[in-house]
Amino acid sequence: MTGVRAVTRLFSTIGLGLVLSNPLFATNLVTNGDFESGNTGFSTDYTFFPIGHTYIDPVWGLVRDMDAGYYSVVENANQVHGGFNGGPQGGSKFFVANGAVDTTQAVWKSQVISVTQANVAYRFEAYISSVVNPSLAPPSLSFQIGNGTTWTTLGATPSLSGAPRGQWFYSFADGIFQQAGDFIIRLRNDSNVLGGNDLGIDSIYFGLRSAAPSIGSNPGSTPAIFNPSAVPEPSTRAPYRDWE
Repeated sequence: MTGVRAVTRLFSTIGLGLVLSNPLFATNLVTNGDFESGNTGFSTDYTFFPIGHTYIDPVWGLVRDMDAGYYSVVENANQVHGGFNGGPQGGSKFFVANGAVDTTQAVWKSQVISVTQANVAYRFEAYISSVVNPSLAPPSLSFQIGNGTTWTTLGATPSLSGAPRGQWFYSFADGIFQQAGDFIIRLRNDSNVLGGNDLGIDSIYFGLRSAAPSIGSNPGSTPAIFNPSAVPEPSTRAPYRDWE
């Protein structure tokens, strides 16, 4: 790796795509993908940990560090855990989590995203990082898309083993949907290790490839066909937490 930020191509080109009915609104379809609005616009199976929160542990007594299965939205990861470090990829805030033992829990989940037209190239992209000492076990992350029950894996992150705390890795997937529909994107962590296994995510985008933040540096190639399971109609939309 060279440079201050290691930008790693996470996904091989995978089919993804959608188009808005009005091109004037062809922006990011992921609500609060940069987390600048704080703890709102997404769902998660983790439990929210406010900055400055303390609790009494039966063994350790007064604890100020976020435990496994918790998350927060922060300016620096050390605001919720003394062993974490790292700042946002862009803007002033990002999502940080202490990996849960239960790997079936979704770390992060988008609101329902409506795909209204097929056969147009779209892009999913995000930045991921480890926020813990590189000598400890890293998270094992994968982004998935589906209907809230059935999921199609978009790809897995490169190994974060030995990666410096707070170093961001770029991931993306380009492609085309075969048909319109409603979909949900989620982030899953397949590591259940307690020592380490802590992560950050930021700058999540899903929309027209031509409007993607990375299009200037990563124009992409011919997208493949992608056909994940869509939310049934009428949409059975999973509720999402909306805390300010």
